[in-house]
Amino acid sequence: MNCAKVLGKTYSKFFHPSLTGVDIKIIQVINPENNQAIGKPFFAADPLGVAIGELVAYEESFQATWAFEDHMIPVDRCITAIIDSLDIETVKGDKNDTG
Repeated sequence: MNCAKVLGKTYSKFFHPSLTGVDIKIIQVINPENNQAIGKPFFAADPLGVAIGELVAYEESFQATWAFEDHMIPVDRCITAIIDSLDIETVKGDKNDTG
């Protein structure tokens, strides 16, 4: 699972029939330690109905279809969870460890 922030929503008149009723959101991968954006934003299917600005977990590749009853849905990224909070613990000996 990966961590991302929801930036927006897309709209389309033309889509695969299996995507009927599924929102497609624009998400941006973030570094969970400092909330800095990584890479470019991309599209992800949203079976949960998340809001813009929320932190989410997402899956890529064939695992992205597992969030749907019909595993033949044509997606390669899917939002799988809303992240309420992040608790990050520094491992002793980590380069960021100050103790």
